[in-house]
Amino acid sequence: METRRPLHPLLLLFSPWLLLLLLLVVQGVRSLQFTRDDFPDGFTFGAGTAAFQYEGAAAEDGRTPSIWDTYAHSWRNPGGETGDVACDGYHKYKEDVMLMNETGLEAYRFTISWSRLIPSGRGAVNPKGLQFYNSMINELVKADLPQSLQDEYGGWVSPKVVDDFAAYAGVCFREFGDRVAHWTTSIEPNVMAQSGYDDGYLPPNRCSYPFGRSHCTLGNSTVEPYLFIHHTLLAHASAVRLYREKYQAAQKGIVGMNIYSMWFYPLTESAEDIAATERVKDFMILHPLVFGDYPETMKKAAGSRLPLFSGYESELVTNAFDFIGLNHYTSNYVSDNSNAVKAPLQDVTDDISSLFWASKNSTPTRETVKWFCMLLLRQFLPGTSLDPKGLELALEYLQEKYGNLLFYIQENGSGSNATLDDVGRIDCLTQYIAATLRSIRNGANVKGYCVWSFMDQYEMFGDYKAHFGIVAVDFGSEELTRQPRRSARWYSDFLKNNTVIKVEDDPIVLTLIDLGDLEEDDDDQEQLEVKNAMEKRPLHLHLLLFFFLAWLLLLLLLQGASSLQFRRDDFPDGFAFGAGTAAYQYEGAAAEDGRTPSIWDTYTHSGRHPEDGTGDIASDGYHKYKEDVKLMTEIGLEAYRFTISWSRLIPSGRGAVNPKGLQFYNNMINELVKAGIQIQVVLYHSDLPQSLQDEYGGWINPKIVDDFTAYADVCFREFGDRVAHWTTVLEPNVMAQGCYDTGILPPNHCSYSFGSNCTGGNSTVEPYLFIHHNLLAHASAVRLYREKYQVAQKGIVGINMYSLWFYPLTDSAEDIGATERAKQFMILHPLVFGDYPETIKKVVGSRLPFFSNHESELVTNAFDFVGLNHYSSVYTSNNNNVVKAPLQDLTADIATLFRATKNDTPTPEVITDSIVSAENYKTYGNTVDPQGLENALEYIRENYGNLTIYIQENGSGAPDGTLDDVERINYLQKYIAATLKAIRNGANVKGYSMWSFIDIYEIFGGYNSWHYGLVAVDFGSTERRRQPRRSASWYSDFLKNNAPIRVEDGSFVSAASHAQL
Repeated sequence: METRRPLHPLLLLFSPWLLLLLLLVVQGVRSLQFTRDDFPDGFTFGAGTAAFQYEGAAAEDGRTPSIWDTYAHSWRNPGGETGDVACDGYHKYKEDVMLMNETGLEAYRFTISWSRLIPSGRGAVNPKGLQFYNSMINELVKADLPQSLQDEYGGWVSPKVVDDFAAYAGVCFREFGDRVAHWTTSIEPNVMAQSGYDDGYLPPNRCSYPFGRSHCTLGNSTVEPYLFIHHTLLAHASAVRLYREKYQAAQKGIVGMNIYSMWFYPLTESAEDIAATERVKDFMILHPLVFGDYPETMKKAAGSRLPLFSGYESELVTNAFDFIGLNHYTSNYVSDNSNAVKAPLQDVTDDISSLFWASKNSTPTRETVKWFCMLLLRQFLPGTSLDPKGLELALEYLQEKYGNLLFYIQENGSGSNATLDDVGRIDCLTQYIAATLRSIRNGANVKGYCVWSFMDQYEMFGDYKAHFGIVAVDFGSEELTRQPRRSARWYSDFLKNNTVIKVEDDPIVLTLIDLGDLEEDDDDQEQLEVKNAMEKRPLHLHLLLFFFLAWLLLLLLLQGASSLQFRRDDFPDGFAFGAGTAAYQYEGAAAEDGRTPSIWDTYTHSGRHPEDGTGDIASDGYHKYKEDVKLMTEIGLEAYRFTISWSRLIPSGRGAVNPKGLQFYNNMINELVKAGIQIQVVLYHSDLPQSLQDEYGGWINPKIVDDFTAYADVCFREFGDRVAHWTTVLEPNVMAQGCYDTGILPPNHCSYSFGSNCTGGNSTVEPYLFIHHNLLAHASAVRLYREKYQVAQKGIVGINMYSLWFYPLTDSAEDIGATERAKQFMILHPLVFGDYPETIKKVVGSRLPFFSNHESELVTNAFDFVGLNHYSSVYTSNNNNVVKAPLQDLTADIATLFRATKNDTPTPEVITDSIVSAENYKTYGNTVDPQGLENALEYIRENYGNLTIYIQENGSGAPDGTLDDVERINYLQKYIAATLKAIRNGANVKGYSMWSFIDIYEIFGGYNSWHYGLVAVDFGSTERRRQPRRSASWYSDFLKNNAPIRVEDGSFVSAASHAQL
């Protein structure tokens, strides 16, 4: 082995100069990387809902109307919809709690309906309401005052509400406090004052001319907003005192209040706009809870319209909280509106005397809540601004002005359309969670973060059209079906798997401002914010960044001078190394002991196979499995992946089990058990019983779902006591094209002009029918296993995909788009999100089958792991011309050209006989690009969550069958190293199985062209003699002797994308 120059002297030599260079050039290039464990002990992540918006059952079990019911049923409601059913949480909360557990929520914030628990607002408790909340409790109330109290004395504008609220709180503390240790009294009173009692946008719709909407229910906009605030503070403080005196010592809980928290930037640097911004902050109404009185700003603006605290009341409200909850979504600009204060009558909007701007060029509004309403309606449109820096600034402001209070972020989130693939929401949550962590590291005492919302619900602004949930609700279905979105899987991955999140550090102010403003005015306030943010960045983070980049640059400069060395023991506990075969290619004995033909038999006997051979004998594994298991033991295999021949086990495809076939698989499994080798069974690898193909067309007919499930049931029942690792189907994503579009593989279905020499078919629709029924059959088998076998057998079940990595041929937008399109056709999307990606829907249109609600629920998360067959990478370029053809097949839908190297002749098919022929094996089939495997694993993790992955096939073929297979060793050690690197970068890979254990009848090479086995087979001998290759000895040394492997580190991209491709 070549001697390498040690790295540390080079590092000592170059580091000072590199650091100096980096200090000059990397200003502004920063990122923050963190995991769940980086948050302090006791910090909780959760999600929330609210009673009227979630529960439904508006008139059931004794509940009486609240002011929200009255509003929603009146003509005042602009959306015209009600919360009578909402998400039907009243009946479906158990299902929802199960979803919370699956997501990994650590906290759930929900509100109690006062009128469900105490229908008259005071007095008798409703037993049914009490029973419901005894199963679901966290928070106390959210502005859903019983209509009876509103009718009796005007609700929150009367001081009578203080006693009634305290009594209601007492019931909640008494009945639920033995299990609830986190109470919030009221939510967002600072903005509800304006929306409910000034402009009248929200219930109880009180306002007066000329301040509010034209259709208010009475009211006085000049005084009632302040009465609402005043009585809310007193009711809150009264409930807090009750809790502290009567319950807190025994229940050991905490109680707080929630306020709506925007961040406000002055529109300009004028003294007037800066003063207006500070005035807006004072109307947050936190001041009385800290200092016992309203701030002087409010007193001066409201005058005699602002109620006074008596000495007793001031003492009551001061420090009447254990924490403050913040509902924070975004920021806006503020400018002074001095004209408003000159009006003869003043409301709270006039007292604030400010204008609010979503952006510098938007139309301003005088009302905070109206602006917020417009923002929420915009938030499920693309391009909505994010400003996580605003959250940091809000927490910093509160800390400086009111002391280091205990905070919980109780609402933060982003709306979207109804899509399950809610990438925008993930981006929003990522940035705000990062902002929360930065605030904590800068001294903020934040103890929790709650996503809004746990699931879609009846939203205040947007009714059922605004979708904030990480769990989607189909409001068009009678069952109100739930389905986790991509964000739910992402959140679960972060919470349960401690997955790393990486965000750009401090990019946030720039997302709020217009780039045009930056170009026109170099002294703009936003640039000042960026400058200030840079100046505040802690020095140690800069140094960490600089050292990291110094190392990275050194690795690039010294490429080839460094290496990665590892051993078997460097892989995580539970990781299994193995090798694999497949039934038709390995077993032989095609017509023995009751086995009937599969579509592979028909294909090879028809003369369509390019090598003109059959698998009638193959490697003769049916007779030589004991010898092979012995070889596995000698090599040290930890796992063996093989497939079961459906037509050997159940010759007719359904019905009676073949005793000889059952005996063969039991015998082979028992041999593996005795050898201590983990058994990994695949149920299907393109060898459908010919009888089912003849009867109803096989996979293009939905009947296959039931037949496959019954076949899987036999396997689970007969072998599951010894088999704990099941894969349902192999490579459906590429078999769709090879079997049903181009027709080069069995059952050779295609149609003119897409394929030739086919047995029938329709290339425009059958590939999608095959995929669809494959997914449904897989999901049906998974459900069967989970319901009937998994608890007792303690196994796992997954599906396998063929995984190439795709590099854009050029940097053009067209080639990059084609590359992303090709990745979408991996068809993993439906298994994660319950539907096909929008890319496929758009290009395929009506030819693509759709999932019913039941089917969508069936396929979503229907796997415990995903298996990958990964060999190499290709270049991809856009193929615009193909999409203009009058008829479209799957190949035309992908609309991409594939090249093994940049100079190759491209092909529109991912898998085709021409590019995998024997003469081309060294390029397409065996190009060494282990970086591609790392990229594929990273792509899956970023787009589908940190799924459990098994590398089920990876290997290199040789045309000559040599025993001295040095090239294969070189290939395998690089891909194993890439697997380890991916694991160290966060990928959840649990196993690696090389292809193949033994030479077999290859799909594209028969017996003569490609030899993939660690063990050679002499196909010219009657005995099918076995002989381990040099690679078998190498693999054995790695597995049994923990021998070190050393590979060039950081050279993988060039191996494929520059040197060889």
